[in-house]
Amino acid sequence: MSRLISFFLILSITFAGGLFLFPAGPAIAAADTSQKGRSVENELRVERVKRFLQRMVEDLTLSRQLTEEDIVELEKQLDVITPLEPMQREADLLSLLDCFYSYLDWLKDRIEEFEEDLGELSTDTLPGSEFLDNSLGEMAAMLKEQEKVLQDKVSRFRGEGNRLAGILERRRLLQANFNDLQQQLASIERKLADHEQHKPSEKEKAHAARIRVDVGVVQSELLSLPQVDEDILKHYAVIIERGRWESEWLALKVDEYGMLREVAPLLPRETTQFAAQMDGAFQRTVRGYEKEINRLNRKIDELDRLRSRITPAGTLRELDRSRELGDFYERLQIRYNDTINRIRIRIGAWQAESAEVRSVKP
Repeated sequence: MSRLISFFLILSITFAGGLFLFPAGPAIAAADTSQKGRSVENELRVERVKRFLQRMVEDLTLSRQLTEEDIVELEKQLDVITPLEPMQREADLLSLLDCFYSYLDWLKDRIEEFEEDLGELSTDTLPGSEFLDNSLGEMAAMLKEQEKVLQDKVSRFRGEGNRLAGILERRRLLQANFNDLQQQLASIERKLADHEQHKPSEKEKAHAARIRVDVGVVQSELLSLPQVDEDILKHYAVIIERGRWESEWLALKVDEYGMLREVAPLLPRETTQFAAQMDGAFQRTVRGYEKEINRLNRKIDELDRLRSRITPAGTLRELDRSRELGDFYERLQIRYNDTINRIRIRIGAWQAESAEVRSVKP
């Protein structure tokens, strides 16, 4: 097989001619019974591994569908960008889109590999424990790497958003200071110009000169600041959330694969010999999935709070970004609720696996 580690049990028995001192009938019957028992055991092991591989294919296929939905949504955002919007918006969306396409390609490859393994599975090509452990380990390692890439992008987005927000805040402060200085200067210059009612002192003249210098300094700094479209801040608020939540989704899958690495290597083993060990591992998997449900419920509550804090206001583009963020949170809530329902089905599947090994007599 392409990836499975095959192992074969070869039993050669040579009978030499001669006299037997015991009846052949019972010996042959015992051999037949033993052979039948081994055949049933091998079928159990094959079916157990097959069910696991099928669940992996289903899980990866679902991840592929969700990723394709995310790609469609990002491409929609790219399509509606207007020429008046900052160039950073398109560049940032394309950067995030690259991550999703990379993840999608990886998912397609894994689905193809598991489907191939599933199609070739038989009693003669049953994988060893090391194969399943290595497969899940490699998958978890890749997702950790993808998670790190996303976290780096989110960090860069956040840094750029903070930098632009700092420029806008500095511009607001300078503009307010500039307006205040101009008002002061205008008031002093009116007094200086009214010689009939007020004769300006040298102190007043010096004060006016200092204010003129201050006005020039503030105006010079204002002109040196880059122009920043305030709408871009809302863009960064949205894209940071997109990257952050996708990173958290990958972290969830990494933890799940880590949990399955404990149980998967037991699946190809002899049921009668490892029944107690399998049963314990299966029950721990059930408890792990129950914790995952609690984790997802907390995320759903967090999304509720985030949606309630969205206050659509500002320019038309800012309103668009607010709607985009609200829709994104709503889609995530639906996704997490659906995931919880699927996890409950997985819990039932592992409980069935546990019941099967308990029913096998040593």
